[in-house]
Amino acid sequence: VFSQSVDKFSEKSLPDNQPVWLSAVAHPQIVEAINMKFSDVEVVKSLSHFGSLTIAYKEPLDLGSDRFLAMLGALKHFPDRNLLIIDVGSALTIDVVNDNGEHQGGLIMPGLEAIRGSFAKFATNNQNLNSSSLQVSTEEAWLSGTQKMLISSIKEQITGFESEQPDGIVTLTGGSVRSLISELPETVNYFDNLV
Repeated sequence: VFSQSVDKFSEKSLPDNQPVWLSAVAHPQIVEAINMKFSDVEVVKSLSHFGSLTIAYKEPLDLGSDRFLAMLGALKHFPDRNLLIIDVGSALTIDVVNDNGEHQGGLIMPGLEAIRGSFAKFATNNQNLNSSSLQVSTEEAWLSGTQKMLISSIKEQITGFESEQPDGIVTLTGGSVRSLISELPETVNYFDNLV
C-alpha cells in the first residue's frame, strides 16, 4: 500500500503484481502510468449496492471510489453498527452509514494542502502538523490556524455524530491522520490504511 504524498508517487515503487486494483478520483497521469506498467488493471467504481452497503447517491459513479471503499472497509471492521467514516487526505471526506449498511450521505471539504494553499499571501506546501495553539509569527500563525480549522471541522462532526449515535463507531483514516490523532477524542478508531 502506498501511503506517501501523491507528489512523491512513482509507479516504479510498486511491486510486480497481477491483477492490480486501483481506486483513483484524481491524478489521471498516475492512473495512466499504472495502466502502462501493469497488464491487468481493475479500476474500482462505486456501485449503488455492494455487500451490506447501499449508497445514498442516485448516480453511483458520482460517489468517489475512495469514499466507497472507505465505507466498505469500515463496515468490514464494524458490521451492523452506525458509522462515521472520516478520511483525511487531499480532501477531508466524512460519511455516515447506519447499522443497516445504508449510506446516509456525506461531506467533502478541502484537505490541509488545499486550505494552506488557499490564501495567496500565506500559501505554503508545508504539510507538517505541529501545534494549533496561538503563535507569534505570521507563518506559524497560518500553519497553526489552518491546522486548527481542520481539527475543529473533524471534532464538530464527531461530536454531532456521537450525540445522535451514542453507540456509534467513528473511524479515521488517511494520509494526515497520524499527526491528528492526538488532538481527537480517544473514542476514534484510527486506521493507517482502512481500504
